[in-house]
Formats: sequence, C-alpha cells, structure tokens
Amino acid sequence: MRTKKLGRTGEEIPAIGQGTWKMGHEMAADILALKAGIEAGMRFIDTAEMYGSEPVVREAALGEDVFIATKVSPSHFSHDAVIKACDQSLKKLGVKRIDLYQLHWPNPSIPIEETMGAMEELVSDGKIRYIGISNFSVDQTIEAQHALKSNEIVSNQVEYNLLSRGIEDELLDYCRKEGITLIAYSPFARGEMFDGRYKAQLRLLAEIGNKYGVTPAQVALNWLISKAPVVAIPKAASRDHAMENAAAAGFELTKNEVDRIGSAFE
Repeated sequence: MRTKKLGRTGEEIPAIGQGTWKMGHEMAADILALKAGIEAGMRFIDTAEMYGSEPVVREAALGEDVFIATKVSPSHFSHDAVIKACDQSLKKLGVKRIDLYQLHWPNPSIPIEETMGAMEELVSDGKIRYIGISNFSVDQTIEAQHALKSNEIVSNQVEYNLLSRGIEDELLDYCRKEGITLIAYSPFARGEMFDGRYKAQLRLLAEIGNKYGVTPAQVALNWLISKAPVVAIPKAASRDHAMENAAAAGFELTKNEVDRIGSAFE
C-alpha cells in the first residue's frame, strides 16, 4: 500500500484507509470487511463517537497494527466534555491512546481556545497522539491552529470526490502549502457517480481503467490520492469490496489522465 506523510509529522499513513460511517448494523460483516482491508494494507481506520462504529473498529483492529482516528462531536467541545468524550472513545476502541483525534464539525458557540486547550491536554496526558479537524474552512482552520500553543493541526477531513469539488477553490491549495493532510470522505459521492447520470464520464473512467486493468471506481479513488495532500477513506461492505478499494493504490495516473478526469466531471 502506498503511504503518505501525516501533516508535518514523520508518521506514514496509507493513501487509502477505511471509513466506518453507518457501520455496526451488520456487525459480523463489517468486521470481516475491515479485517480484509487491514490485510490489504489499509491500516488507517476512521470512525467517530457520532457514528457508533467504534466497537466495530475495536473488534476488527484487535491485535493488529492499525492507525486509528476518531472524532469528538461538536456538542462536546467544552473542556470537560472533550476529556470525557475522549475517555469514552478510548474504552469503546479498546486502546490506551488514540492516534488521531479530530473535531468533527466547527462549533462557533464554544470558544475554539477552550476546545483546543483540552485537545492539547489530551496530548500531554498521552491519550491522543495527533490533533485533527473535520469540515473546517480555511479561515476556521487558521483560527483553530492559532488556538494551539504547542501542537499543530495535522489533518482536515472533508468531503471530496469527483462530484464534490468545493475544496479545490481554496482549501486544497492551503493544506498543500501548510503541510496539512486532507482526508477525503465519501470518495464515491455516496454512490451518486454510478447512478446513471454520468454515463459519458464513467466511459472515460472505464477507458482509463482498461489501460491499468482496474475498475472505474478504482480510477476515481486513484484520482483523489493523486493530489499531493490527499488520502481517501472509502467504506467497504464486503471483503471483495475492501480488496478492490485497496488495489486502487496500485497504479499511478498520468498528469494528462488526472486532468482529463477532472475536466470531465467539472
């Protein structure tokens, strides 16, 4: 599995990890899918207290060398609530330390200085390793970074796919320049790109995919991770799906192909 640096740290994480939104309803199947992804090199698993999937991650990652990320909900951004939420996530995940702890969405009703003070306390106490954010704009990212005294924001998790390109206006370049990893969630636009409305674009993905012996979905994933600061976290519902996602990192699109795909979906 291809890896990328996490922010400005020396940490290497898989270019393609695993998302877990809506997991937990089919516990056994979800665990099998996550385990297959781990075996295939997708040893970065993302969850959140809001998802309710932390116990699934716990079972799938048991005994494995896995980089685990989770998120604290905006309603828990006060100092004491951050600490409590982290303690609960540690128990649900069955780990002594969370690799990446992220603020799930901005919450302007609670001072970011208070929230980040709690996050830095968690780092000092050894409960988390790195601090991340999610769904933050450029201005919100700058504000959050200024609120930190001794640590850096290493990542910003945002929706990014061929149909959702808003981060290309400003955030993508900002994170590239500042050394912040962009974690792309919903990399398949929740399946919308395959619902029949984008036939011409899918023909292009299939044409390029034939060159590498891969599927259109794998081309779409590879297009995302071709961007320097981007890693992707697709969700898989089965072992085969997980293996397909992992194999999307096994080839490299040319610049011309990246540009053609971007233009086709613009």
